[in-house]
Amino acid sequence: MSNDRPDPLERVLAQSRPQQGDAPTQLHDPANFLTFDRHPSPGAPEPTETFAIAPDGRLTVTDPETVLGVVVSAVEPVTPADIEAELAPTDDSSPEGSSYIPDWTAVSAMPTLAPGVEQPTILRRNGTRVRPEWVIPPDARSPYYPNAYPYSLVGRIFVWPDATSPNWSWWGTASLLGARTILTASHVVPWGSPNWKALFVPAYYDGASIHGAWAASWVTNAHGYASHSQGDDMAVMRLQVPLGSSLGFFGFRTYHPAWQDQNVWTLPGYPWDKDSGNRPWLHLNFAIIDDDNDGAGVELEYRADTEGGQSGAPVFAWFNGSPDVVGTHSGGEDNFGEPRQNVAAGGNALTNLLHWARNTWP
Repeated sequence: MSNDRPDPLERVLAQSRPQQGDAPTQLHDPANFLTFDRHPSPGAPEPTETFAIAPDGRLTVTDPETVLGVVVSAVEPVTPADIEAELAPTDDSSPEGSSYIPDWTAVSAMPTLAPGVEQPTILRRNGTRVRPEWVIPPDARSPYYPNAYPYSLVGRIFVWPDATSPNWSWWGTASLLGARTILTASHVVPWGSPNWKALFVPAYYDGASIHGAWAASWVTNAHGYASHSQGDDMAVMRLQVPLGSSLGFFGFRTYHPAWQDQNVWTLPGYPWDKDSGNRPWLHLNFAIIDDDNDGAGVELEYRADTEGGQSGAPVFAWFNGSPDVVGTHSGGEDNFGEPRQNVAAGGNALTNLLHWARNTWP
């Protein structure tokens, strides 16, 4: 039920176990990353040749319309009412969704802490930030090594608003919520772009996934609330590679006010002010201090420390042995007469969107 209490600490710790076997071979397939697609330029002639061997023996792309990755065409935004209407006939508007813990993986309620370099850099290449977020002294974030479930489900997502550009323009944080479904913030999606691409790298650490260079997936679709407030700043994306089948995925549930002021929540992610976003950091055991209806969703307020690059990060706790997400990190707010705080987007808007994604993208 939606008002189940979060698991006590001793039960959470009891979930931990070492790795049980080798990671699935699907994670090591170069085809996960080496995908080429063609930019859909109107009137562009079909290429007579796409690839060629250069004089030095290297493979080169000779067609200027062919790009590495999957080109995503313009995405039609949806509304919470659209999603709810699609779910109603199949009775999939349950406030909960189950998690999946693979047999092979290690499970840890407390991640392995790792050294942090803390080299500040910009979030975007042009020096701008998406929106304000707050580190509330004292900074309680810790660096971690994402070698155990569920921390291995969280990754860095790189976004190219123009798929033909050689360099990504910004990043965010996303997490596995289904075999092909990742959850992030709506403002991570380049709404309105006619040709964009995005790459999700789970358990990103020092330039690649800890599972190897090929443990990644291009995005093929995105759905979310483009005209959003912070309470419904959420989006789901479909992965070309079903990484969740190998790594597992989070469960989810609708936040209940009875859980307010309980120090049970975790927020991981890739902040720009720590390790230039190259290693994940997290804030453990914080409380959600308030929840307000906002837009079509619910704004979950907390004083956990975050920075740019963590947009889209999951806010989760353990329930009945399952790590369940109740919100996706949206940003910060600084209202007159109130202390600074950070917020996530949640409520029925979140659970309905995730039910829709799992049903549509199995």
